[in-house]
Amino acid sequence: MNECFFVSDLHGRIERYRKLFDIISIDKPEIVFIGGDILPHGFSKITSPDRKHKDFITGFLAHEFKNLKDRIGADFPKILIILGNDDGRLEEDAMLSVEAEGVWEYVHDKKVIIKGYPIYGYSFVPPTPFQLKDWEKYDVSRYVDPGCVSPEEGMRTISVSDHSKKYSTIQEDLKQLAGDDNLEQAIFLFHSPPYKTNLDRAALDGKTIDPCPTRCKCWQYRY
Repeated sequence: MNECFFVSDLHGRIERYRKLFDIISIDKPEIVFIGGDILPHGFSKITSPDRKHKDFITGFLAHEFKNLKDRIGADFPKILIILGNDDGRLEEDAMLSVEAEGVWEYVHDKKVIIKGYPIYGYSFVPPTPFQLKDWEKYDVSRYVDPGCVSPEEGMRTISVSDHSKKYSTIQEDLKQLAGDDNLEQAIFLFHSPPYKTNLDRAALDGKTIDPCPTRCKCWQYRY
């Protein structure tokens, strides 16, 4: 496989998207993996009637990718995209409508194979400190890190059964998604960063939680 890009957490920032489109047109990667948190940030914007936000996917984002495709033609990369925990799940219909137009492939909870590489997409993350819970599940058990909010609490943009909130796990989902596949050359498009890595941090240095102090720079949420 030739050069590929991964990008995440653009949060609806137009200038960030412009930079992405520019570098795609220059470097012409084979695949662009977009790992979620693509929409304007904030739960109030997700649930508001603001037209600018509602049209972000089918308007701005789809329009700009189509323009890019027109400009670079056969060099237009395959776009594999998922939503993130700051993106309301009610936007899935818009994601699928743009997919039907051939702009990108929405791969949450899907497996695709490109040049022999199995690629798996998955949006859910373990419990975070944030209130929007559309894309949060327990990881392997009903454990919640200090300061985080349970998936059984918080807010959602779609209805989910109480049983699913309480008992479904990321572990079980991934078993269903990958099964007994050979994963030696697998690529996973996740939104959640690897646990206890430098990406897996919140700005909590010097703060306390119930009432334990966080452990300076090495303390991390499981997020």
